[in-house]
Amino acid sequence: MRSTVEPVEPTKLKLNIVVEPDELKPAIDRTARRLASEVKVPGFRKGKVPRQVIEARIGRDVLVAEAIEREAVPEFYARAVEEHGVEPLSRAQIEPPSYEDGGPLEFSATVEVKPELDLPPYRGVQVERPELEVTDEMVDQRVDLIRERFAQLEVIGRPLAAGDYAQIDLRASRHVTEIPELTRTDFLYEVGSGRIVPELDKELEGTRRGDILRFTVRLPEGLAGEELTGQDVTFQVLVKEAKAKVLPKLDDDFAQEASEFDTLEELRAAERERLEQAASEQIAAELETRVLAAYLESVEVPLPATLVRDELSYRAKRFAQQLAMMGTTLDQYLEATGSTADQVEADLRAQSERAVKAQLVLEAVAVAESMEVTAEEVDAEVRRRAQQAGRSPEEIRKALGRGDGSVIRGDILRTKALAFLVEHAEVGAPEGAGAAASMASTAAGEAGVSNTEAPDG
Repeated sequence: MRSTVEPVEPTKLKLNIVVEPDELKPAIDRTARRLASEVKVPGFRKGKVPRQVIEARIGRDVLVAEAIEREAVPEFYARAVEEHGVEPLSRAQIEPPSYEDGGPLEFSATVEVKPELDLPPYRGVQVERPELEVTDEMVDQRVDLIRERFAQLEVIGRPLAAGDYAQIDLRASRHVTEIPELTRTDFLYEVGSGRIVPELDKELEGTRRGDILRFTVRLPEGLAGEELTGQDVTFQVLVKEAKAKVLPKLDDDFAQEASEFDTLEELRAAERERLEQAASEQIAAELETRVLAAYLESVEVPLPATLVRDELSYRAKRFAQQLAMMGTTLDQYLEATGSTADQVEADLRAQSERAVKAQLVLEAVAVAESMEVTAEEVDAEVRRRAQQAGRSPEEIRKALGRGDGSVIRGDILRTKALAFLVEHAEVGAPEGAGAAASMASTAAGEAGVSNTEAPDG
């Protein structure tokens, strides 16, 4: 067999393969034996049909064509791929083979591959250092969250206001039929939370123990069965008790009750340290993002369609899962964000293209720096992922689809390459306070402050 490789596009190669007659003969013989076991010929037992009878029955041209398509082409294509070290990303596009009986078999296979990149200098990428200051207000916010967890409800004599709690009997009905999903006894309800219908909060404000409310609303989607959506529903409410949240006093006694610390100052110092750790991690992550983004702007990368398609499929599935976890449909998301399905798809595609570009560039940096991954590093990463997912390492390896750890090796190599870019970047003075405030909000959220994430896209 002789084979050559020629580039067709930056992300495609053509393998030209020539198979001599003596190399093709075994494939024809194997095909004849296989057909002998499949073709039924009167007077012969299955599998015992002579070769000449097979050729006479189906024709030599058909036999050879079958051998070329199912035996020779796959075999010699695989040998050519291995010989030239080609790593196909997609199934080969085989051009119609050229063959005359007794002569060589010739065919070409075009495959998609990762492009070879001409990397510009990647040492000294210039970026501004992110800034994030942990303020007293952020520490106060953390301590207040702890106070909320230790708050108590006390009975009040004044009228209910937003933020108070009403212990109520709630009955919902459509005409004379009670709606079980919305009927509750001794229900502790936070006024202003909007957990049922907005009208309930409005009606409860200003009421006291013993008050009875009755009002009718048009039921929004998602509260009861679909048949009740948009229907008029009557609510009857008995206010059985009015309560207010009382926060514990901020002193050393609170610190001892709420934590392992003896004083309030020790508690505040610990929360500040936790916020500073979260801020440090956020700054490191943001610096990685900035360095990679800055370098990617300097690199031209032809994107293999197969990799972009696979990444887009992954991101679309993850987006759908995020919507499902939020209890939101795509139509509801589009309405809430004022976007269209085409815009969401375009955004997901742009994300996918950026991700593939980053992957290819980091892999090229890893190759340029002769980076390697040890078996110990792969095992450690498998154990880390297993621990995160609450599964066994064997399950993680199986889920990745290849037992040799090639997927994880790639992830580790790209992580090393990104760390290399950051380590050798030229990082300038921090930005202004505006960026710091934005990052502070993110770090506070990661440290435990409640925040809401929208789905990617």
